[in-house]
Amino acid sequence: MAEATTIPFERALPVGLLRAREAVMVHMRPILRAHGTTEQQWRVLRALNDVQPMDKTTLTNHAALLMPSLLRILKDLKQAGLIRLVRSQTNRRLTGVILTPRGAAYVAVVTAALAQKSIILKQVIGQDTVEQLLDLLRTVELRLSTIKTGSD
Repeated sequence: MAEATTIPFERALPVGLLRAREAVMVHMRPILRAHGTTEQQWRVLRALNDVQPMDKTTLTNHAALLMPSLLRILKDLKQAGLIRLVRSQTNRRLTGVILTPRGAAYVAVVTAALAQKSIILKQVIGQDTVEQLLDLLRTVELRLSTIKTGSD
């Protein structure tokens, strides 16, 4: 068996990913808070802005959430009048999630505010660096999806 080597904490992949995420989110979070939205709610709304209707399982994947969290978030977003559930035309047992007109307008306002901040962040980081980073992150995601986890 290969001897385990200790990776310095600062060089551990999960720590590096979390620190980079936080470095970005520290700039985005105040905008979301100012609009009364949590990060998780925003991910759901933003995913729905791209594809509608979306079934709950697909939405959990797009918004990077677990189903119990998604169900709680959907309840809150529905009460706020930002989303609604619709029955599938092909399978009446399935429901999809869509933005209401109010939800679409809300997403447009928050997206505009976040886009202004994104422009500033991309200027600081560098557009090429951002594109490279996004490509590398997608590569990591795809390659790691091909191996089994310890719980498999």
